[in-house]
Parts: sequence; structure tokens; C-alpha cells
Amino acid sequence: METLEKYYKVTAQQEYEKNPQLSATDVEELLKWSDENINLYGKLIDIQIIMFLHACNYDKEYAKKVISQCYNLRAKKCTPFFSARDPAHPFNQKQLDVVNINIIPDEENGYSYIWSQLKIVDASQYYPTVASKLTFMAIELDQVEYGTKSGYRMVLDSNNFSLSHALRYSLSNARHLMLYVQEGTPFVIDKIYILNVTSGTERLFSMMKPFMSTSLINKVIIKSVPKTNEFIKTLPQTIVPKDYGGLAPIMSETNEILKQKLLDNRDYFLDEEKLRNGNVKDEVDTTVGENDKDNINSFKNLSID
Repeated sequence: METLEKYYKVTAQQEYEKNPQLSATDVEELLKWSDENINLYGKLIDIQIIMFLHACNYDKEYAKKVISQCYNLRAKKCTPFFSARDPAHPFNQKQLDVVNINIIPDEENGYSYIWSQLKIVDASQYYPTVASKLTFMAIELDQVEYGTKSGYRMVLDSNNFSLSHALRYSLSNARHLMLYVQEGTPFVIDKIYILNVTSGTERLFSMMKPFMSTSLINKVIIKSVPKTNEFIKTLPQTIVPKDYGGLAPIMSETNEILKQKLLDNRDYFLDEEKLRNGNVKDEVDTTVGENDKDNINSFKNLSID
């Protein structure tokens, strides 16, 4: 297995037509550069390079930094989020029964909305590292199927997200997650909407905030329970699930569709992990945090509407 080319449903030519700012010369140069500088068990292909260039606003030198960080972080600090990615692994399957994760495209504006909410309220069944891993897998599969997007907009419904849930976040994993999100993603995070904010949400955001750049913080929009319904009405109703009064399918339906799509693309995730690591790890990281007050900052700078 030299490359992942056989899995991509979009071609470089389609991306050149969609994004006139793309330079074939830059893509070729970055392919050559990646062969010489990125330590993999195979090779990157043009469509993967295009994802990075698009995410970096077509800045070739910036793309080099992001590509390096992406694969360095996946191999080291962010390994829990990018190993044991077999969609058929029982633990990964179980977490999709605990958390609803859905991708709904906004075809008119070129965004994809990632909706997430708890299905099972029992905090002992919630593993945030695994839930984050599955979210990255969903975004990655979206890129494999549809190519570049204007950006991804995260919609996190924190209803029933308690202090017990927040305390299951490992501080070190949270710090590394924020590092990857800001320095290593081959996609654009355009907005993060946090709805129905709870005390658990407040605590989690307070933990994450010291590791977030001003740019990322400015993308976060937090809505209290009384303001959530009013805010949802301002979104394109085609991307709002029927659970919230919109026109998109109910979340349980789209979550089942995602579960099946991940399984249908199991070979891609196994081969992608082999491309990076040379093998597929079987043990899922289930690290959870502890109630360490010294590691949690105060809520005084949390801005909730």
C-alpha cells in the first residue's frame, strides 16, 4: 500500500475547477517536499496536499508547517485521537451509541455542520478522547467523499453534559487536542456553536481556554438554554435536524447513517493508520481525567449569551 488514492471519490482536477486559486505547481512542489520530509510508510497524493493548501488559504509555506504538525502530532502527542481507528472496534461502536455525531452539508454555502449531543446521559459511559477521534474520522471521511469545504461548523448541544462529563477530560489530552485543532488540521474550523450551556460546559471550556488562540476563541459562540431555540432559528433550516424544529433528518437517523458509512469505509481507516504508523493499533485509549482543581481555571472570562 503506497498511497490512499483508491479511496478518494474526488479528483485533483475537480478541485482545480472548484478552487481556481489552487496552483498545480504548488501541489507538485509540496508533493516532492512531503516525500523528502514527512516520515510515512507510504506517500501523500495530490488530493491530500490540496486539502492542506485549501485549509492554509493556498499559502505554500504555511501548508508545509501544517502538514509537518499534522503528522508529527498524530504520531506523538495526539496518538490517542488517531490510533485504533477501526470503525468496527467494539469500543468505537459503543461510543457512537453514547454520543450522536452527525454531518449535515450546507450545499448552498459550502459548509458542513457537525452536530453532536449525548444519547446516553450516564457519564461513566462517556469517553471524550474516543468521541473526539470519531468526530475527526467523520470529517476525514467527508473530505474523502466530497473534497474541500468552505469550512466545518461544530454544533455542540451540551444538554445533559454535567460536571461528571467534564471531569472525564484528561488535561494533557485536552491541551494536545487544542494544539492539533489549531496547528495540524487539513480542514477549516469556521465556527463552534455551544448550545444549552451547562455547568459542565462551563468547566470544560474553562479548561480548554488557556490552550486556545484568540482566533479560535473568537470562533466560539456560546448560547444559554433560554437563547438556544432563538439562535437555532437563525441557522439555515436545511441543516437543522428535525429534533430542533428544522428540515434535516432526525439525529438518530443520521447518526446511524454515519455509523454505517464508517463501517463501509473500514479499509480506508485501517490503511490510513498503516500509512502513518506501519500497523493498526488495537487498544483504544480510554484515558479520563480526574478532579484536579489546580488544573481547572476559573469561569470568570467565560462569555455566555
